[in-house]
Amino acid sequence: MIRLRRVTIWWLLVFFCLCPPGGCTGLDSTGPTVDGPPVPPAPQEVRITITAVGDFLMHLPVIYSVHNPETGRFEFGEVFGPVRHLFADADYSIANLETRLAGAHRGYSGYPRFNCPADLAPEMRDVGLDMFLTANNHSLDQDVEGVLATIRHLEAAGLDHIGTYASREDRERPFIKELRGIRVGIMNYTESTNGLPIPPDKPYLVNIIDRGALQEEITRLKEAEADIIIACLHFGVEYSRYPTKDQRGLVEFLFNSGVDIVLGSHPHVVQPTHTRTVLKEGVPRKKFAAYSLGNFISNQRWRYSDSGLLVRLTIKKDLVGGITVLEEVELVPVWVHTYLLHGKVRYRVLPVHQAIPAFANEEDLLLTSADYERLLQVAEEMGPDFLVEPAW
Repeated sequence: MIRLRRVTIWWLLVFFCLCPPGGCTGLDSTGPTVDGPPVPPAPQEVRITITAVGDFLMHLPVIYSVHNPETGRFEFGEVFGPVRHLFADADYSIANLETRLAGAHRGYSGYPRFNCPADLAPEMRDVGLDMFLTANNHSLDQDVEGVLATIRHLEAAGLDHIGTYASREDRERPFIKELRGIRVGIMNYTESTNGLPIPPDKPYLVNIIDRGALQEEITRLKEAEADIIIACLHFGVEYSRYPTKDQRGLVEFLFNSGVDIVLGSHPHVVQPTHTRTVLKEGVPRKKFAAYSLGNFISNQRWRYSDSGLLVRLTIKKDLVGGITVLEEVELVPVWVHTYLLHGKVRYRVLPVHQAIPAFANEEDLLLTSADYERLLQVAEEMGPDFLVEPAW
């Protein structure tokens, strides 16, 4: 025991000689210390991308083209395979749901009173969609039950939704989506419900365009500290390729009230886009309006209605100054392609400027020469001379 104690004391003396108080970093106590990799500087700004598309006009031929008789399910995802990457690359994706998901017991139907299989909701969530807008002229196609059932199915699939509501409290709660620290406020209103009345005891059921109501919601979004505000409006004249005076006036009102981006639907054809640059707090800020994004998916096969516009919005926030701006807008024309497979008509949504070289390079064997000619025509119809009107 005595010998062990002496050895221990001897090693302690050696340790304190080599490693004096203040830390031991080897034999040279003056050498640099290494605590791990250097900490990167805090980011000065952050960017997000939001993708928006037009109408999901779910006609019966589209619905039954994706029915799988073996499983009984409606596999809508196959229609959107060619554009899946455009959803996946975005931080958030928005579309207009121009049908109801009221359930099979009410019977599936197309125009004039739409009802689509609820499989659409989880299928679109898998594709990468995040939000369905539900205020449009077909909101009441399946009555109050259809509004409430649609909300339930969207929520069960994990999809956000605005425009129709199950209660007054839901209606008055501003919708804010926080994406990487950027608070995006989104609102959705429609001009009409095709003459179908909103029940007097449920005035909250569908958002109807009214300047007073729009202003109230903009105020709520501002009070909820939205960094940027997007207004999604179902308005205009069907099949008109140019916005009306009323559309332009409403966009002007929204811009002046604090809205940054307006996304339109309802005409079933693409209408031009507008930009305006305003000076706020000494910083130039871009405002953007797409009066109509056209049809994203439908069975309307005639010219102009067989195509639509996908918009990619890049939003930037200065984390030091707290200023959020719309930095960039990308316009992506899309076209609904129909083809025969095993004797059955199928549908695909194609990005036009990717499908054209795919045909030319023989990479897409489903496209015919007639399809190629139509793709070239769509590219011309949605060229910059039409799509982008002079900045205000």
